[in-house]
Amino acid sequence: MIKILLISDTHSHLDVINDLVEKTKVDLVIHAGDFGFYNETSYKHISSRELRLLISHSPYWKNYSVDKQTDRETLIEIVKWHQLLGDFSAYQDGNKKFTVPVYAVYGNHEDSYVIKQLKVNNNIDHFNLLDEDNTYQIADDDEIGFKLFGVGGNFLVSNKLLDKPVAGKEGKVWSTLHQFGVLYEKLEQKSKPSIFVSHVSPGKEPLLMRLIIHFMPDMWISGHMGAPYTCVWNEFTIRDMDESLFWLNSALEKLPKLPDEHLTPEAKLAYDIIKREIPREDFWFKKLWYVNLPDAKDGYAILTYDNGKFFIEGRCY
Repeated sequence: MIKILLISDTHSHLDVINDLVEKTKVDLVIHAGDFGFYNETSYKHISSRELRLLISHSPYWKNYSVDKQTDRETLIEIVKWHQLLGDFSAYQDGNKKFTVPVYAVYGNHEDSYVIKQLKVNNNIDHFNLLDEDNTYQIADDDEIGFKLFGVGGNFLVSNKLLDKPVAGKEGKVWSTLHQFGVLYEKLEQKSKPSIFVSHVSPGKEPLLMRLIIHFMPDMWISGHMGAPYTCVWNEFTIRDMDESLFWLNSALEKLPKLPDEHLTPEAKLAYDIIKREIPREDFWFKKLWYVNLPDAKDGYAILTYDNGKFFIEGRCY
């Protein structure tokens, strides 16, 4: 049996992870993004808008009147004074440590430069990045377990899908078709059971859902939406098959006509997968379950894997 903490949108307040691990006695953590990938170099990279967001989403927002006219130096001073870039530097430096293995995708509010550094040199104890280059087989007592994989960032239906990963600038990060193509080829043996992790919710991203259906996970963990409770559903519980197919097929109208000459082979593969016909089969309609997590300040979930089955419990404050 494996007991897993599901958490998302810690927004740099990483100590809560160890606190909840101690409280819930879990074996590992899955994090669905907006982790807080910032360090001291991030002041050079993130935009004034992202600095304002760090302040407005902090407990100190009432102490300041910041807007688009507030100069960048003042914003940086406020963020530094209250340490709003968070704890990640302390974990990078080894001054703090995660107490159990942590597996995380990145969110849409992160420093892409820090993520790139982490991909080259991850020296953080118990920390594991989930992306197209890093998938994991999580073993249980019988050494069977489940496959864990994911791609983070925002999912922007535009030419940004063609960017080279890690794609992002000024404190915003998005996913690319290339990443999904690489991941699909890596998971050619699509063994069950498995969990896919993204930052964005499949309930809001039909084109991404069209893509991931063909990866055939059992469960899809996401965050980003900021709902006050953990939401658990599948298509069978909210729509009939015809309604689901209509929703998924109508989304194709929003897919941009991407010039083939600008696509890597992996990006072309992902683009072709999105356009594939969705089968009228239970493997995605009834058996693929979605879990959308609240921000960490509002709650979390506990996922138990036992004898090839998943059991989930949502908890809120």
